Amino acid sequence: MTEKRRVDVHTHYLADALASALEARAELPRISRQGGKRAIEYGHGNGHDLLPSMVDLDVQLADMEAEQIDFAVLTVNVPGVDWFDQADGIAVARDVNDELIDIVNRHPDRLAAMALLPMQAPEQAAAELERAVSGGLKGAVVYSNVAGTDLDAADCEVVFDTAGRLDVPVMIHPTYPLSAAATDAYALIPAVGFLVDTSMAALRLILGGIYERNPECKLYLCHAASLLPQLAGRIDHECTRFPGGTGKLDALPSERIARLYTDSVCVWPAALRSTIELVGSERVMFGSDYPFWRARSTVEMLDASGLGAEPRSALEARNAIRLFEL
Repeated sequence: MTEKRRVDVHTHYLADALASALEARAELPRISRQGGKRAIEYGHGNGHDLLPSMVDLDVQLADMEAEQIDFAVLTVNVPGVDWFDQADGIAVARDVNDELIDIVNRHPDRLAAMALLPMQAPEQAAAELERAVSGGLKGAVVYSNVAGTDLDAADCEVVFDTAGRLDVPVMIHPTYPLSAAATDAYALIPAVGFLVDTSMAALRLILGGIYERNPECKLYLCHAASLLPQLAGRIDHECTRFPGGTGKLDALPSERIARLYTDSVCVWPAALRSTIELVGSERVMFGSDYPFWRARSTVEMLDASGLGAEPRSALEARNAIRLFEL
């Protein structure tokens, strides 16, 4: 393949090593068998069936072909390894990344991948990031909290500093949210709770001075920069009203939020437009959230967005090619 016209940067694959480790767990999160089907359980009755498209790469490649996705950047499904003890988390993350390296080496014209990190062991996570990138992976995915603790904890700085030194992106993806008790009704966890969690995680990192400490840091906040485009003005207003509200920043919070990279996973054209208005069209990439959502939903949303031909072409491929050096 010589031309990548549509690159999906937000697509999930549950590596065999992680699936096996989750099946071996008695405690949550885990993979269990329910009515003859396998399901991922997170807690409080939350979870989902383990679809063939999550674990069968041939199915995923066939779906890419059917939905006209030329290239995809794989990330591993939540819950990752953050809930494992340190030794198991380190070992499983390494096995997952070796599996991903093998996959992209077998499909270099179709797939890239981001590393999975054991964030409960930050020094080892930083070392694993370096090892995985040296093996060909394109940065890392981290989750919006580390098994219930905040992502901006001081000991996690080494991971982001390492990513900055390596000049690779770090995706912030939702996991079982800190607000689970308040959003554990109806479908509020996926509808709202996930986005509250990623918005808080990114904002805490930003107010904590991640860009002041590491100006070249490439944070990728998925789902159209979550809630931050809609809240940026309010964040500026409220954070500047209170002593210490802007944290370690030497600028308005919105100026740092505008440095985020993101994807087009939002369904609603108005949300995409507000995201582009904040971060610029050059920082937004095509994403589907496969297999939970399908690429056609993003294509239909882009068709309805009014986005011009040139920025749309950049969003669908060139922005990702530049960020991930594809």
